[in-house]
Amino acid sequence: MIKKKFGTRLLFCLTLLVGVNTISPVSAAGGDLGVGTTTLGTIIVDGKGMSAYYYLPDVPNSGVSSCTGGCLVHWPAITSTSVAPLVQGVTAKVSVIPTSNQILINGRPIYTFAGDQKVGDVNGQGIGGVWYVISPAGVELNPTELAKEGSQPSASPTPTSTPTAHKVTTKPKVKSKKKVKPKKVSSYYGR
Repeated sequence: MIKKKFGTRLLFCLTLLVGVNTISPVSAAGGDLGVGTTTLGTIIVDGKGMSAYYYLPDVPNSGVSSCTGGCLVHWPAITSTSVAPLVQGVTAKVSVIPTSNQILINGRPIYTFAGDQKVGDVNGQGIGGVWYVISPAGVELNPTELAKEGSQPSASPTPTSTPTAHKVTTKPKVKSKKKVKPKKVSSYYGR
């Protein structure tokens, strides 16, 4: 009895620790799509909590995906087992491509990235200038949108020490400038 309670508590504590610094709880809870918090802000995630991406070459409301063949190896389509995906926390319009059940956000197909290894990864962000994570409202979070939201990560490293101000004890001497007399110059026109 004591071992069982200890094991349950240990499992609970480990679950809490593993969740630290990754992503907020995914609201998909067994559904097809939800939302999670990443370093880029709150974004759409699949049912496993992996980041969802738009692909710029996809034409909204075309009913087809531009990512085919080898592209799908690196960017697997997010699909639903039904024509009515289970969604939580997503405020955008959600539908599917009827022939494949690939999920559409505001008419655009969505994908995960094979390079994202764990929940909260956004390693596909900006690859090739054509792959971007998606806000719960269905907005492509490209650099312009991230800057609007103030979520753009800084490109420069954070200083590790605070700059020190040096006190000036003496005033620097300024040399006076000599006045220069203007030279008489004749112009091309003889004036």
